[in-house]
Amino acid sequence: MPYSRETENNHMYIFKTETNQYQIRAVAPGIFRIMVSDGGRFRESLLSRYHILEEPGDLEGTVKETKTKYTLTVGHASVTIDKKKNTAAFQSQGLKSPLLIQMSGAGGQTYRNNGFRLSIPLAQDERLFGIGDEARQSIARRGTVAELNTVNIRAYGPIPYVVSTAGYSLLVNSTYPQTYDMGSANPDQMVLDSPKGGMDYYVFLPQSGSVLDSVKLYTEVAGKPTMMPKSFYGMTFVMNEMTDQRAMLYDCKEFRREDIPCDMIGLEPQWMSEMYDFTVDKKWGKERFRLNEWLPENNSDEQTFYNALKNMGFKMSLWLCINYDLLWEEERRIGNETPDPNIEYSFEGAKILDPHFSNAVYIDEITKREEPWFDHLKKFVDNGASAFKLDACTQVLHHPDRMWGGKYFDDEVHNVYPVLYARQMKEGFEAHTKGRRALIYTPCVYAGLQKYAASWAGDTGGGFDTVIAMLNFAFCAHTNVTCDMDPTPQGLHYGFFSPWVQYMGWNNWLQPWFLTEEMEDMVRYYGKLRSALFPYIYSTAHQANQTGVPIVRPLSMMYPDVPAYDDVKNMYLFGDAFLVGVFDMELTLPKGTWIDYFTGEEYQGGVTLSYDVPKGRGGALFVKAGSIIPMMEPQKWIERVQPDHYTLQLYAGGDCAFTLTDDDGLTNDYLNGA
Repeated sequence: MPYSRETENNHMYIFKTETNQYQIRAVAPGIFRIMVSDGGRFRESLLSRYHILEEPGDLEGTVKETKTKYTLTVGHASVTIDKKKNTAAFQSQGLKSPLLIQMSGAGGQTYRNNGFRLSIPLAQDERLFGIGDEARQSIARRGTVAELNTVNIRAYGPIPYVVSTAGYSLLVNSTYPQTYDMGSANPDQMVLDSPKGGMDYYVFLPQSGSVLDSVKLYTEVAGKPTMMPKSFYGMTFVMNEMTDQRAMLYDCKEFRREDIPCDMIGLEPQWMSEMYDFTVDKKWGKERFRLNEWLPENNSDEQTFYNALKNMGFKMSLWLCINYDLLWEEERRIGNETPDPNIEYSFEGAKILDPHFSNAVYIDEITKREEPWFDHLKKFVDNGASAFKLDACTQVLHHPDRMWGGKYFDDEVHNVYPVLYARQMKEGFEAHTKGRRALIYTPCVYAGLQKYAASWAGDTGGGFDTVIAMLNFAFCAHTNVTCDMDPTPQGLHYGFFSPWVQYMGWNNWLQPWFLTEEMEDMVRYYGKLRSALFPYIYSTAHQANQTGVPIVRPLSMMYPDVPAYDDVKNMYLFGDAFLVGVFDMELTLPKGTWIDYFTGEEYQGGVTLSYDVPKGRGGALFVKAGSIIPMMEPQKWIERVQPDHYTLQLYAGGDCAFTLTDDDGLTNDYLNGA
């Protein structure tokens, strides 16, 4: 016999051919996972080893075998492996064209369990999206080449996930650098190359075949976007790095005097006694942020600057840099797990050095291998830190001489490191505070990060290219995104209609009251408008957490049958009701009736217009006819009062509904229905 099926334990279907061994699983309706080995054990990625990707469970299916093919059918979808041709053919009532994946070794060679290639024919009218913040050039990705390797500035957040309008999406379960040719070399073929690691990928086949439902299915494995504290959805102002505690407190008071809503103050590296302190021995800088020596180290009582911040309603965020080896902690976490006998993990043979041997020398003198990274940050949480900004700093750089956790080479760890960092920060904060929601944000993103943290567009300002990054993240279910908002009319409009707001003043004096009077008025107007819209924004964030549908939605996601929207980078939907136009005011409105929020003028979709921005505004804001928008009285900070009533703005023009969602805004009790 040229093949033999070995096991069906727990609905995990494994069979062999003369050259390869296959593992096929249906982990949820419409989701298949395919793993291939060259006859030895399967090689699993760090995304699986460390449980970043989590599966709902294995489903029992119907199996049909012939001498040349093996078919697994579960519900509306099936996969057929051709054992001679090494292809996987997928069937689903949602597929608009056949999905056939040719599986081979890296570079198209014979598969050898060390790198792989997936080749997929593309239909003539098929369009591709996703990949995250890999290149800020386009939203539609067909005809482009993507390099999935985190690089400072150029590629902060590559994600190995591709969405097709043909009714499927695909997640490559690998952390190594990869190259995706999405119809560039051959316009009729997509080729996904991973030069190292074992062949392991998920295919998502929504019954509807829609792009949006593909993204929802993806979150069943990669995770739903985390729900941030209420204060996160207000405004964060990042202080100049020359600021001390007195200047910080007076700037905070000025926000209140000037009646400009602000929720969180961010401190840059100046808060530390040693700027850019990578160690776990960092302390407050005595000259700028002095705490009385006779007080306990973890104190935040009335003698501290934090108490004054709290009295004014401000939360505090601290900047961090890192060179810590987080994989010692990850290995400890899974140390007691029973290893899967079918799995070979992908480290390449190195052993953890034993410190009891006299010749064992650790070059890494920063990492304390028995101490989790978050442990040294607990005292700063006790001092009042509610959030941490994980700067790109060296986490975005390669570490070619590193043997992470004594096991893993850098090319395997580099992409996934930011996810591990964010998770350890989130879980450490929530454990230490006994269930308060963590507010963690980073510019570095890979698959699964949306479960743990928010992100901003890094040190690239708040210009037009960051809009493209935000829209591409939306196709990967990463919703809590923003940029360093520019203090220009266009920048303010875009920044305040991002999922969260960060006003960056780390190296300048751009406090609103130092701008022109006109610009200060604009900051005040947009800040109050966002505060008034908080019930709408927060409910939409809950919708993202429950379904994976992002707050900011590209037109091509919500109107996938209109290819012309693929090139629209200057407009996006903000929740169900709003259509936002940014920077370029040559606007093509989607079909339907749209009401100008600023002027009340009605526009019919399907036409292109040169929008005349009203005085004191920085862009376009339309409301879809037939919308309900819940609002509240604007507050100096979001948590100042719990609203006892809401104002509903109703826009006639169609049947509509809106689910208003609220919670305590601070704990994770909402996960249990509170």
